[in-house]
Amino acid sequence: MNNNRVGMQFPNELTFKGYAAPVRIEGHVHDLEVIGCIPPELEGTYYRNSADHTYSPLHSNDIFLNGDGMVHMVRFEQGHADLTTRFVRTKKFELERQARRALFGSYRNPFTSSEAVREEDHNTANTSVMLLNKKLYALKESGRPYEIHPDDLTTIGETDFDGQLTSQTFTAHPKFDPKTGECIAFAYNCEGVASDEIEVYIINKEGKFTSSERFKAPYCSMVHDFLVSENYIAFVICPMVCDWDRVKKGEPYWHWDSSKTTHVGVIPRDRGVKAIRWFNVNKSVMQTHTFNAWEDGSKLILDQFVTESGWLSQFPDIHNPDAHELPPFGERWIVDLSGDGGSVEIKRFINHIGEMPVIDARFAMCRTRHFWFGTSNKELGPMLEPGPKGPPFTCLGHFDEQENKLDFYYAGPNSAPEEPCFVPRSSDAEEGDGWLLSMVGRRDENRTDLVILDARNLSQGPVAIVKFPCRVHEGFHGIWVPSTQK
Repeated sequence: MNNNRVGMQFPNELTFKGYAAPVRIEGHVHDLEVIGCIPPELEGTYYRNSADHTYSPLHSNDIFLNGDGMVHMVRFEQGHADLTTRFVRTKKFELERQARRALFGSYRNPFTSSEAVREEDHNTANTSVMLLNKKLYALKESGRPYEIHPDDLTTIGETDFDGQLTSQTFTAHPKFDPKTGECIAFAYNCEGVASDEIEVYIINKEGKFTSSERFKAPYCSMVHDFLVSENYIAFVICPMVCDWDRVKKGEPYWHWDSSKTTHVGVIPRDRGVKAIRWFNVNKSVMQTHTFNAWEDGSKLILDQFVTESGWLSQFPDIHNPDAHELPPFGERWIVDLSGDGGSVEIKRFINHIGEMPVIDARFAMCRTRHFWFGTSNKELGPMLEPGPKGPPFTCLGHFDEQENKLDFYYAGPNSAPEEPCFVPRSSDAEEGDGWLLSMVGRRDENRTDLVILDARNLSQGPVAIVKFPCRVHEGFHGIWVPSTQK
């Protein structure tokens, strides 16, 4: 048989089969079917990013995180909804499409790629999206942002913001100050290789970098997310570590090393990195994603999801290859800034498993009452079989801290909601008054819905369901852009 004539086929691995299988469909559906009525306040666009492998990988054990950036867009207009899906045309995507096969190797590891592309940019632009100065960007923490057109998702190109971005990387989790409009962002592994340096950016609402500073962390760590309050920036340095010698040997980019200490670095926003202070955490834990940071007198409060293992569904434990990933819980870390340093006080403030946390972003950097997240609840329905990201959600959760009350939306049998997105009912509505959007995988039908829920009454079920005629790939993070903001 002539191997040049053999068609492309994905490996029989968890990442590439069943509901997790690559979708790869680019297209547009005008007027999606809607069950119920889309609230009149929903005039705008929901964008979210996903990792959708274009080609069968060079190495069959490739992980979910290494898929190509595929952006999904649902536009809401006068009670109607339209769907657009399109790949981000990264350098990696273009080279592999031209070759009609995978050229790049394992996640962030150029030493496992085809020799011809080892010096090329491996950025997949697959994690989140950002709107800054009316421009839309696809983000991946291991590369620079890609600007995409907000109307049809066509790729405009990679950007360094007119020479202002000095790092080769940029976070997938920028924060926006609701009072000033500033974007606070960062880069780690700034030159594209393992490093203990982190670069912090302050970007005004016109897209000008007003500050760019670097500092050294205690060690090279995965820094996927961070926290910002009105006056401080906080980084959690956790034992998900990278050893470049291991990478060169073809091993995974990250390993969990529980022998290392978790640290919190606190930077005053008005003084910058020269005034950074470090605090120790009395256990080895990993921050998964963050809700919010706020201040109570001399105390800095960090609300986030935390797990006592690394992300072991993706990366191994360096000491115990048979270790299993532990579920995250909502923790409140209290950093007392009145002293000379010391340890961090830890309280569990959401006593339920969860991930993909969301708040009402209009109240970010101050104390909030309402918290939403993806989760499961065995009292409402059974857990689903683990997928390539770990156990899928079966529910969305809402924690009202003032009432100390948990409320859940159960998506139904063999259905998996994804990251929630909060949309306020109006710009001046009270905190939490609005809608919660979430993609829901209908696994028995091999199809996707987008559900719209009253954010403070999840258990009442959807006020509307936007039905997709096909499946779109499971995603990561998304944003809502009102029609008035474009």
